[in-house]
Amino acid sequence: MDAVKVPQHLELDDIVAWGLGPVDLLFVVVGALLGWWLYLALPGEIVLRALGATPPSIAGLALGVIRLGDLALREWIGMVVAYALRPHLLTTGGWS
Repeated sequence: MDAVKVPQHLELDDIVAWGLGPVDLLFVVVGALLGWWLYLALPGEIVLRALGATPPSIAGLALGVIRLGDLALREWIGMVVAYALRPHLLTTGGWS
């Protein structure tokens, strides 16, 4: 049997299910589980419980699925937060 060369330089993402990587799928599942837990934990009518459980489900779905360019929405949010929290330095005037 002849040896086969396997390319080692490829930077491919792992796909777990439905075209999502492991971290993407984790965000979707955690959002769904948190929404389901809130639905079961909140007292009141079905409509109010569903309204209370919707935001974490939508947030998990958005953070896991939405991509802008090659970056996920959660990576864009991380970059915006890092930009907002950077140290600010005011430089004025000209030195001679």
